Amino acid sequence: MFKTTTAIAAVALGLAAGPLAAQEDFPNDTVTIIVPYGAGGGTDNFVRALEGPLEEAFGTDVAVRNIAGGGGAVGLTQTLTNEPDGYTVTIPNNAFYTLVGMGNVNFELDDFDYIARLVTEPYVLTLGESENWSDLESFVDYAEEEPVTLGFAGVGSSSHIMTLAIADALGVQVQFVPYGGGSEATAAALGGHIDGVVLSPSDVVSAIEGEGGLTPVASTGESSLLPDVPLFSDGGVDVTADQWRGIAAPAGVDQAVIDAWEAALKEAVQDESFQQAVDNLGVELAPLYGDELQQFVQDGSDLFLPLTESVAQQ
Repeated sequence: MFKTTTAIAAVALGLAAGPLAAQEDFPNDTVTIIVPYGAGGGTDNFVRALEGPLEEAFGTDVAVRNIAGGGGAVGLTQTLTNEPDGYTVTIPNNAFYTLVGMGNVNFELDDFDYIARLVTEPYVLTLGESENWSDLESFVDYAEEEPVTLGFAGVGSSSHIMTLAIADALGVQVQFVPYGGGSEATAAALGGHIDGVVLSPSDVVSAIEGEGGLTPVASTGESSLLPDVPLFSDGGVDVTADQWRGIAAPAGVDQAVIDAWEAALKEAVQDESFQQAVDNLGVELAPLYGDELQQFVQDGSDLFLPLTESVAQQ
C-alpha cells in the first residue's frame, strides 16, 4: 500500500511540476509575434527591428506573422485563439480602444494581458497656410467664431478620436472630414481642401517644409521629428494621449512568463540597432511595464472609449 501511494504521489508531483517547470524555463520554443497589419507599415517595421534583439535576449527563435484586415481586428482576434502561455503575442496600440468602442470586434480590452509599452508617437495638429492663423492661439481665436475643417485617417480611427478630443479641449467649431489614410488627408490640407489635420509626425513631416507647406502648431507629446513644435499642455490644453506600440498576450499568462518577457524586452530595447530603427521610424522609445503600464492602458481607455462609442452611435 505504501509503495503504491508513494508512486501515485510521485506521479502527481510530477504532473504538478510540469507546468511550473515550463514557466521557469520560458521560452523553450519559438515565440510568435502577430502583427495585425500588413508588411511594410510602421507597426511591421517596428516589430522587424525588435525581432533580432529579442531573439538574442530570449535565446530562441522569434517568428513574425502579418495577419492584416479590419483595421487590426483580424490579427487581434487570431491572437486570442492561442493559449495564454506567452508564446504568442501581438502589438497593442490605440486601435484596441477604437475597435472595441466601435463595436467592430467580439473581444474586450481585458481579454488581453498587457506586458509592455515600448514606443510612443504623439498626435500633431498641423494647419494649412492661411492669413487667419499662424499658431495655436490665433487658430483657436478664429475657430471660436468660424467653423474650420480638420481631416483624419478613417472613421473610428485613433486619429479621428484624437481630432474629436482636441476640438473638444480647444472649444472650437470643427467640421470633421475622414480620409482613407494619413497621406490622403495631408494632401487635402496641402491643397487647401481642408484647414488642417490631426495625424502623427511621420505622416506630416514631409509636408511642412517650404513655401505653401503645412504648419504644425501643437503636439500631444515630444517628437524627435518635430522637436520645435509646442505642446498642447504649454498652452494649458489638457490633451496628452499618444499613439503607442507594445506587447500584449491573451489574458491569463503566468506572472513568471510575464517577468521573463519584461526581462527580455528590457535587454532588447538597449540594442543599438533597435534604437537606431526607432529613430528612423520617428517614434520615441518609452518603455513602460507593470502597474504603470496598466494605469497607462486604463487612462487610454478612459479617453478613447467614450468618444469612440459616441461616434459609433451616430
